[in-house]
Amino acid sequence: MRERVEDTLSAHRNELVSLLSRYVSQGKGMLQPHNLIDELDNIVCDDDGKKKLSDGPFGEILKSAQEAIVLPPFVAIAFRPRPGVWEFVRVNVYELSVDQLTVSEYLRFKEELVDGR
Repeated sequence: MRERVEDTLSAHRNELVSLLSRYVSQGKGMLQPHNLIDELDNIVCDDDGKKKLSDGPFGEILKSAQEAIVLPPFVAIAFRPRPGVWEFVRVNVYELSVDQLTVSEYLRFKEELVDGR
C-alpha cells in the first residue's frame, strides 16, 4: 500500500500536498471517513487534476479509510482494502515521505494523540 501512496505522490504531488495540508491545518485530532472524503471533494471541485486524484489509487485508499490521525506534520491513515484486512500508512506532509505502519506502530501513534505528546 505504501507504494500506491508513493506513486500518487509522484503523479499528483501538488494535489496530494493540498489535500494533506488541509488535514494538518485542522490541527491534532482524529478524522472520520466522512471528514476525509469531504476534504477530498473540496479540492476535487477545483480542477481536473484533482479529479484524477479522487479517481486514482489514493482516492480508493480514502474510500476504504476507517480513520486518520493527524499529529502535524504527520497524517496516519487506517484503512480496510477488503474485509478482515487492515493496513496503515503515515505520511509526513512536509517531507512527503510515506511509511507503512504495523498495528502496534499505528496504535502507538494514536496513543500519542491521546496522551498529548
